[in-house]
Amino acid sequence: MIRDITIGQYYPQKSVIHKLDPRTKLAATFLFIISIFCYTKVWDYILPILFVAMVITISKVPLKFILKGLK
Repeated sequence: MIRDITIGQYYPQKSVIHKLDPRTKLAATFLFIISIFCYTKVWDYILPILFVAMVITISKVPLKFILKGLK
């Protein structure tokens, strides 16, 4: 049961994202969340979606693992 919960779990991988300083990742996440609340139109969300897709690709975490966490 507990293994099915993937939110916040560390997925070991050798990538640029994983090697970043934790404070950098925390600050980037904070700025990303703030920027999302500043959008007013549906079309404004295209850029954040592309950014998240880019970060997922760079992190080399399997998409199946990420989608399992959203389930």
